[in-house]
Amino acid sequence: MRPYLAVIRDSFREAFATRVLWIMLILIGVLLGLLAPLGFERALSVSLQFSDFQNPQAFIKELRDNRNSSETTAGYVWSRLSDDFKQEVKDVTPDTDRRRRMGVLGRARNEINRLFGEPDFYDKKVWADTRLGSEANELLDRGLTSLSEEERRRFNRLAFEAAFPSHIEASGRDAIQFVYLWYPLGDELPIQETQLQQIGEQVLSFLVSRLVGNIGVFIALLVTASIVPQTLDSGAIDLLLSKPVSRPLLFLSKFFGGCTFILLNATFLIAGLWAIVGWRFGIWSDGLLWTIPVFVFVFAIYYSVSTLAAVIWRNAVVSIVVSILFWAVCFAVGLAKSSLDNWFLDSRRTANIIPAGETLIRLTQTGSGYEWDDENREWRELFEQRRRGGPPGAGRQAAWLGAYYDATNERLVGIRSGGGSRWFRGSSKLAIATQDDDWKPRESIETPSGVRELLPTRNGDILVAGTDGLYRLEGEAIGPADAFKLFGMSLPGLGESAEFVRVDDQSLEWKRPFAAAIDAVSGRVVVNVGDTRAILKETDGRYVVESSYQHESTDEVLLGFLGDTYLTANQNGLIHIFNSNGKGLWDLQSPFGNNEPRQIVTSPDGKWAAVLFHHRKVFLYFNDGEKTGPEFSSLIGQGDISAVAFDADSSFLAADRFGRITRYAPEESFAIKETMEPQPDFLETLYTRFIDPVHTIFPKPGEMENVVTWLMTKQQTIGPDDTDELSASRQVIDIQEPLWSNLAFLAIMLTVTSILITRRDF
Repeated sequence: MRPYLAVIRDSFREAFATRVLWIMLILIGVLLGLLAPLGFERALSVSLQFSDFQNPQAFIKELRDNRNSSETTAGYVWSRLSDDFKQEVKDVTPDTDRRRRMGVLGRARNEINRLFGEPDFYDKKVWADTRLGSEANELLDRGLTSLSEEERRRFNRLAFEAAFPSHIEASGRDAIQFVYLWYPLGDELPIQETQLQQIGEQVLSFLVSRLVGNIGVFIALLVTASIVPQTLDSGAIDLLLSKPVSRPLLFLSKFFGGCTFILLNATFLIAGLWAIVGWRFGIWSDGLLWTIPVFVFVFAIYYSVSTLAAVIWRNAVVSIVVSILFWAVCFAVGLAKSSLDNWFLDSRRTANIIPAGETLIRLTQTGSGYEWDDENREWRELFEQRRRGGPPGAGRQAAWLGAYYDATNERLVGIRSGGGSRWFRGSSKLAIATQDDDWKPRESIETPSGVRELLPTRNGDILVAGTDGLYRLEGEAIGPADAFKLFGMSLPGLGESAEFVRVDDQSLEWKRPFAAAIDAVSGRVVVNVGDTRAILKETDGRYVVESSYQHESTDEVLLGFLGDTYLTANQNGLIHIFNSNGKGLWDLQSPFGNNEPRQIVTSPDGKWAAVLFHHRKVFLYFNDGEKTGPEFSSLIGQGDISAVAFDADSSFLAADRFGRITRYAPEESFAIKETMEPQPDFLETLYTRFIDPVHTIFPKPGEMENVVTWLMTKQQTIGPDDTDELSASRQVIDIQEPLWSNLAFLAIMLTVTSILITRRDF
């Protein structure tokens, strides 16, 4: 054992003797020194963010249309804008190029933030008919002249958003201001300290993956590529083999000694980052320290290829070239699988299951619709939501929002959005489809701004809820098929006006984080608006607050009624079950750790609830009035389930793969009643029988970034950057397959190299 330990010690000495190591350690020290002054301070949310605009085009248009009405808030704000900006807005038309329109939005944001800093911005006469919130009234009662500058800016922000509730999202109170030394960096961000940790972990995961996982590993390969060839040179190898040592153990000792380079650099960098983010941001992440062995493992995979090439050709340059070629092949295989997943097959996954009377409809993630044909055992396409000339999933629009079957009026109801960024997003519109029209969706009127939920009622009314309030559709939603058309679109109602009318008592301050759900039995609505959760009941056609309470959490949540209780599922994966009065915690579950939920569905009889998580696993919970608790039934495809639903007789439906839906009987311990699965086509067969198996057994060092993400966030999904909605689609990451395939590859490579070095003459 002593000779092998001596070889490892020599590897440490060689690493420390390398100038490259000391250069890297110095550069890492400089980087950590530059990051150390970065920190944050608590602040009030005063600045308008791009995400606060619900409908930028409509907002700019309202300002411009009221430019001659200074007695209105829109006209008053217009009068306070700079002349240059007014002229720029006047020159903008729908035909103006995209870059210029985006520039106008940025200028509008800057102009309004400037107005918030003006002491005389608020005019009592102009705001006489505007209903201010409780926080604004509290600041107003204290006297505007007695407020600090930050508090005055906060009041102006609150007054502004109260004047434009249809265009501007209501803001939370607390924010974070990033600072470098004592200097603020940009505007404050409307996030809480709890959210700061989540964002910090995601940023750290990205930085560590790029700095250590890519750049660090490549540099380590350059430095260590010469170790084995030098060992095999005449003289060096003769001296070593003159000792009573085993050739395989000698090679393995040299191999693990070569791993010391990245171990030293990764430990210094990651431990330094861990100390800085813990000291400056209060984020003491154990997962960050666990990434050190992960990156040593990644380096070992590439180094095993390099050492095999070194034994065969005894040349450091060839070892580096072979390692790069190995990386290129791994990248190509991973790219082929991910491209097929993202561009072709994922677009076929079921996003929404809709039992529609005696038939079954499924909607895909791209908004396409299919009806099950039991006779031919296939999904019959009803409509397709994608642009021409591209593959499925290319140029995709947003999927249906909250689509459901209205049994009273025998129609499919949903909301469709044009997708895209906020500035270019088409208006969200109500869409109606009937079986008589072969389920072809026909778009109707625009929905109110900020709509997040579509709530199915017992009597067939159409309710929508969002950060602008609770609305009911009054009038006919859509006309007959031969209605008058304008530019190819049917005008709704044939003369009968249809509009969304606000039906809540307006006692709540509707803002983010927002969620809502309706009880299929009683018709009550539960809403989460900011730090308030309330239950509303219908009285004389309006929804009044039955009970409400304040909570401290600012996490995004999902809601669902379950008998005399209701459920909340937050972004940390916790499921709370409350009494219907909202004040008593009935039960608490954490079935899948920190993974984010995507959907809550409940059975019509109010006995069962299913919570679907973004990593495609389902949690079942029951409440039959006598017993409550989780149901641990085995479901087909658990871990690949993309949508769930309950039908009219409370049977449970779950979709997995690329089009399979299984019907279960909850009253029979979720026994399988029916399976609806078409025959796979060529693309699916190619994927399941060739590409996926090859990818499974192939080494995947590049996918070890998924393990880093999991260590940092404890989540098996990666969310989009442009939204915080829990229902938004996420990318599912696999952490088990890369570990086992890479470990098997490393063992094979070291075994082959050990056998080769034993049988070769040196």
